[in-house]
Amino acid sequence: MNPSAEQFKEQLLKEKEQLERDLSESATKSDGHWETKRTQFDEAGRFEEEERADEVEEYENEAAVDRQLETRLEDITAALHKIDAGTYGICERCKKEIGEARLTANPAARTHINC
Repeated sequence: MNPSAEQFKEQLLKEKEQLERDLSESATKSDGHWETKRTQFDEAGRFEEEERADEVEEYENEAAVDRQLETRLEDITAALHKIDAGTYGICERCKKEIGEARLTANPAARTHINC
């Protein structure tokens, strides 16, 4: 493994740890995927319709954020596998080398800037 791949690996591992911590605050891992924790919606009808709508909206917003975090986590995991396999820094589309500037900006990049 070249020195820059090792440096990127350390950075990716740190970000992976942080993402897992962030996700664990609002989601639980089930069958390899993260599921947003559901708030207890008022199904007994004690609250006004507007309050229940607010609960649903809050859940939907949180679920969208969780999906973004999970997607980033998947990209990082894929990059770590590529580092271990010796294929890190190769564009998934055209198979050309991804520039170091792009990897510095996004160490989990799957493609180079032109793809």
